[in-house]
Amino acid sequence: MNEEIGYVIESRDFLIFLDGLPSIHINDMVQSEAGLRGWVNSLLEDKVEVLMVDEGEITPGQPFRKMPQTLSIPAGDFLLGRTINPLGIPIDGKGLFTAKTKNSPSLDLEQPARGIQSRKFITDQFLTGITLIDMLIPLGKGQRQLVIGDAHSGKTSFLTDLIVNQKNKNTVCIYASIGKQGASVKDLMDVLRANKALPYTIVVAATSTESAPLIFLTPKAAFTMAEYFQKQGKDVLVILDDLGIHAKIYREMSLLAGKSPGRESYPGDIFFQHARLVERAGNYKQEYGGGSITALPIIELNLTDFTTFIPTNLMAMTDGHWLFKSTLHNIGQRPAIDISLSVSRVGRQTQDILSNLISFKIKQVLSRAEELQTIAKFSSELPPQTQLILLQKALIQEALKQEFLTYVSKEIQIILLSLIFTSFLPAKGLEFFQKNKRNIITLFTTNPELQSIIQSIPQFKSEDQLIQALEAKSQLLESLIGK
Repeated sequence: MNEEIGYVIESRDFLIFLDGLPSIHINDMVQSEAGLRGWVNSLLEDKVEVLMVDEGEITPGQPFRKMPQTLSIPAGDFLLGRTINPLGIPIDGKGLFTAKTKNSPSLDLEQPARGIQSRKFITDQFLTGITLIDMLIPLGKGQRQLVIGDAHSGKTSFLTDLIVNQKNKNTVCIYASIGKQGASVKDLMDVLRANKALPYTIVVAATSTESAPLIFLTPKAAFTMAEYFQKQGKDVLVILDDLGIHAKIYREMSLLAGKSPGRESYPGDIFFQHARLVERAGNYKQEYGGGSITALPIIELNLTDFTTFIPTNLMAMTDGHWLFKSTLHNIGQRPAIDISLSVSRVGRQTQDILSNLISFKIKQVLSRAEELQTIAKFSSELPPQTQLILLQKALIQEALKQEFLTYVSKEIQIILLSLIFTSFLPAKGLEFFQKNKRNIITLFTTNPELQSIIQSIPQFKSEDQLIQALEAKSQLLESLIGK
């Protein structure tokens, strides 16, 4: 059998051009005699463009042979709890995969997003255990929600919380660390291990010291693994941290290849590259495996300027965004999300009616309080109604604060926010709520009389019915807190 061989005619760092290989296809793998591997990225009229995933010296004239496999990654349950690179090689120091995994399927990294015929409406809420998200800016299973914000605004802590809070939820979490420092990947693994979140988590990482092509493949590998678990009927959470670095890496690769630069020197197809990634998320019909892939692409802003090219691109291709601000983080708001500038276009339809009504009531108070804030600065005596609205805003902000690695159930979220509209919490004041928030949560989960309200939550048809039920228990709650 004749074997096709291509010869290097030009080498530019991690990019090489080969002459020959007449029957080669895009995404085929090639290998040098020294074992250096690359994949075919483009077929030009007179040469083949190859991106190298292994580092080593390459000189003109070196032969490259076509490998039997295409650009692919092994998939299976054996990946859970492991940290791998985009080619499926373990990098967590736990050793290589066992021989049993050799029979596992090998899936192509480059897969087109499945069409509309495979998808169904997003109807189920993805519960995060974070009050601000679940109640005010909800996430649906299969949604694509952009996490956007400046540096040091608590994005990484928030994402770690999301993974830890999926314990016992039958959700597979895949964290793609794109061009980050190796120390940050290690820190993430340590937190997940300490909180027993590794058994349902896969970390795909290419650190900042890796070659650009390997970093570029990281989100593709994450989605390929996500699709494997989704086809088994599981709900999958994919976190892409972050696509700003990914865009810069693709710009570097494109400029090296001689592609024409466009806006901000990014290549013209950068929107296509990211859109075909996030379009792989969705909620799928039973005949296509069922299950869902929820995608959280991340991008770090420069000085809160979200009008630049890549952030606006990502906003256009997602179903909403959570905007983090370091100024909110610095004053103690956790998570530091700006509610007024964040939106979830799909998540609202997944909420139950009671949560929806309470959420609307909360946003009304926050909006009204924002209007009255200016008046409050210039007036020494405010009407009682104005004072109440401003107090309710402060109580809402306190209810929405949540420390790192804490989980709040949906029922407790509803109770805490509804208590703000009873006479009990406003009469006690903000300082009382700050001191006793944890006590209130504990009492509603341990006291039989208060537990009965939680058990009755599905039966309430309006927020007013729930508020009245809580009002009737206010004396009991006061006496229990007093003890």
